[in-house]
Amino acid sequence: MKKYLATALFLLLTAGLPPSAFAEVKTIEVGSGYVMGDNDSKIMARKIATQEAQRKALEHAGTFVETLTIVKDYKLTKDEITAYTAGVIETKVLKEEMRGTAEKPEIYINVRCKIDTDVLMKQIERYRESEELKEQLMVAAQENETLKKERAKLISELSREKDKTRADDTRKRLDLVLAKAESNDETAKVWNNYALREQFGEGQGDTGMLAQAELDNASATLNKAVRINPENQRARVMLAAIYRKEGKLDAAEHELRKVLKHHPNNPYARMQYGRILRERGMYREALEEFRAVEQRRPGGVHMLFQTGMTYKSLGECEPTLSYLSRFMRKTRHDRRPKFKRMRRKAAKVIRACGGHPERRPPRDRPPRRQPSRFRY
Repeated sequence: MKKYLATALFLLLTAGLPPSAFAEVKTIEVGSGYVMGDNDSKIMARKIATQEAQRKALEHAGTFVETLTIVKDYKLTKDEITAYTAGVIETKVLKEEMRGTAEKPEIYINVRCKIDTDVLMKQIERYRESEELKEQLMVAAQENETLKKERAKLISELSREKDKTRADDTRKRLDLVLAKAESNDETAKVWNNYALREQFGEGQGDTGMLAQAELDNASATLNKAVRINPENQRARVMLAAIYRKEGKLDAAEHELRKVLKHHPNNPYARMQYGRILRERGMYREALEEFRAVEQRRPGGVHMLFQTGMTYKSLGECEPTLSYLSRFMRKTRHDRRPKFKRMRRKAAKVIRACGGHPERRPPRDRPPRRQPSRFRY
């Protein structure tokens, strides 16, 4: 009986605790070796072994993440689990050593990765709230999978190649693939640090509130990624967001045009481009971008807000009220600072157009106690 009472008391006490109360930091250590051939350099072998060790770490981490309750509840696919896990995993090289023989030297890399389940849960929830960001995340995961297959193919070709000229060409292509993979990892770190702040205004604040040194470091990382891989759309989109926050509209527009030239259906890029056009006073052109986003994401709160505010700039109150009222309804229960600011702006515009901002629902109050019918 005491056992059941203790269990019931534990459940009662823990029921109201936030998810962070059960947060866990999972640590995983794995290693990977690469046997060097006649056409391999030590630098390249080190990169290959490191990336393979990181891939194994991500695989083990994904297996752990699959056991988490929130992942089971959301019924995430294996690709989604990999993408979300890659965004929060912290990997560090612990040890590098040479093994094997003089004829077949092997470079061995040991890495340690950590996953904070509290951070992971928050990130999963936020990405599920934003289809635009989730889509960018899945694109990155697909790119990494493509690079992994290309890397394996080139390694196989290089190990069999006997002609020196062709071996040099294969080595250059392999080096580029390895550089792209490293660049994608660096871009992912910047993306996870700033994209969610840009979208939700969380953490230390949105990108406009970050220290200039942080923005400079992010810009340097993203510019390097673009030089290595000019088709890295995530790097260009995030670079454009930082430039826009710094007031460098020409630079931001340049990056977004590069993205939209090859990926015209990228909703996040079109949203950013529409905001730049709106800030330039090109309201009709901005609305075209927002409508393109609306076709793919009809209920996006940022699209609703930007479209409504743009119509107000044109003096058209009917569509203004339509879009901003929907924005207010969708963000009714959101108490994050960025959305509070957006709601205040939307409410002011709605009143200016003769509308009534959505009122906060009344608080639940206990029923008034009725006086007793009996006298004592």
